[in-house]
Amino acid sequence: MSKKQHDNHDEHADGIAEDRKKAPPVYFNILFYGLIIWGVLFSAYYLLSGWSSHGQFEERMAAHQETYAGTVATANDQPSAATETPASDIDAAALYRSHCAACHGTGGAGGFATDLTGDYEYGKDTESVRISIADGRGAMMPGFSDSLSSDEIDALVTYLLEL
Repeated sequence: MSKKQHDNHDEHADGIAEDRKKAPPVYFNILFYGLIIWGVLFSAYYLLSGWSSHGQFEERMAAHQETYAGTVATANDQPSAATETPASDIDAAALYRSHCAACHGTGGAGGFATDLTGDYEYGKDTESVRISIADGRGAMMPGFSDSLSSDEIDALVTYLLEL
């Protein structure tokens, strides 16, 4: 193969001519180097600013917990069955908010658990509702006989039947 044929072969392979002397368009250089600069600045901000998605999650979770602080009770907030409170002093709405609202919704209209404003699956009479609260129902509804006194359960029964 002669030198002329060799040069021709490299520059015009498959009919495509290569021009190594012509520079890429200006917009290509601007985009290319701009992307490199943006990447360096973004990485520096992420690494040096102290920002993290975990910190952002913690901030939002704290705000959420502050908003819904009275809705869900913790184990320390639950009264024991040994402390009897007179029936007239029991705040049934507060008991509902701390023990029931997380599953049944704040107005009893249902969360992921059943709607308490309509008919009940096991009956809507005083004794059936009392058994449901004290002993629980199925795998989803826990019994509260260990954490609530009988007066508190009675107050909850009255409150639920008024819904």
